[in-house]
Amino acid sequence: MSVPKAAQARGAPAVRMPSRLAVLALLSGCALSLAGAGEKAAPSPFVLGADISALDSPAREGRWAPPAYNENGVPGDELSILRKHGWTAFRVRVFVSPVREAPNNTLEAAIPLARRIKAAGATLLLCIHLSDTWADPQHQEIPVAWRGLDIDGLEKQVESYTYDTIKRLKDAGAMPDWVQVGNEITRGTLWPLAQLKVPGSTEHNPPEPYDEARQWGNLTRVLKAGIRGVNRAAGDTPPRIAIHIDKGANWAVTQWFLDHLDDARVNYDIIAESFYPEWGHGTLDQVWDNMNRCAERYHKDFLVVETGYGRSHIPDNPSMLWPQTPEGRLQFMADIVNTARKAPGGLGVMYWAPEWEAWNADGSPGPVVSVMDHLKDLTARPASHAPAAVNP
Repeated sequence: MSVPKAAQARGAPAVRMPSRLAVLALLSGCALSLAGAGEKAAPSPFVLGADISALDSPAREGRWAPPAYNENGVPGDELSILRKHGWTAFRVRVFVSPVREAPNNTLEAAIPLARRIKAAGATLLLCIHLSDTWADPQHQEIPVAWRGLDIDGLEKQVESYTYDTIKRLKDAGAMPDWVQVGNEITRGTLWPLAQLKVPGSTEHNPPEPYDEARQWGNLTRVLKAGIRGVNRAAGDTPPRIAIHIDKGANWAVTQWFLDHLDDARVNYDIIAESFYPEWGHGTLDQVWDNMNRCAERYHKDFLVVETGYGRSHIPDNPSMLWPQTPEGRLQFMADIVNTARKAPGGLGVMYWAPEWEAWNADGSPGPVVSVMDHLKDLTARPASHAPAAVNP
């Protein structure tokens, strides 16, 4: 979701971080079971994870020193504490260099964090944005360095770029386990050449006249090129490929998008979708419906690759069912994790950037809650809003 990400990234308080995490609202115990990926395939381990691309970015941006974390008074670092409490997967984004108006998440900056994740024994999800700034359903600009290329040139550039990205990570001992080619590409990528018109949408549409067959052809060429580059560089250790859109609670648009990929024979492994109730993405009942329909139609793992329950939200939002309190956020996380792990093909849930709300503007610890003590009965209140099939 571009509004909260961009606003938080650009509007973060320019203060020095506290030297310690004074309250452990961010972290508590968690034990997760396995979720099936299909009748014939062996079940994939269900993961609890987070996008931690911002973990080192304050130091890279030069605004403040990175914080030190502790648990029960014992110094540590966020990654090791998360691992201790059952977090098993971490996402790292990569922007095309030079980066514009966003954290400096270049490949060079991402490699050390990726190596730490792999050294910790966790699953590494690399998110290749195909952009030199934020990429989402509202923004999918061609990187400045690639402008002037036609679709043939962009196809070659994307394959070369993804090949180089994966090769450098592999050579550094940080080979990703999963790779996203594009980020929230519901309306395509590399606008306007591979830009799509979502049925029924009146926003962020490509220029007229719109040729749907041409635009879909351009997008699938780009995706196939990116996947080729990843697989060529990986060699005998191919990662699982994820395709990421932002419609975790919307079966109609999900089907429209994924049917086009199937028609074009785009070879991928994971359906990755975002779900932010605070930004009007819908309900957990709709997520449950989407996951069940995807399992029946596409027979792939489903990853809730971005979620959260932050302070920013659209007004008069009927999806805001949980109070914006530590208890409310805790219950939301329990509900989304229980929903995803009990749905067929549920692969995991990844919380987006837990660092953003770890600190208040005055430098005091913030009300972040992104790990649950357990998954059944966390608090006496507020009430669960998971689907009836999840909490019968």
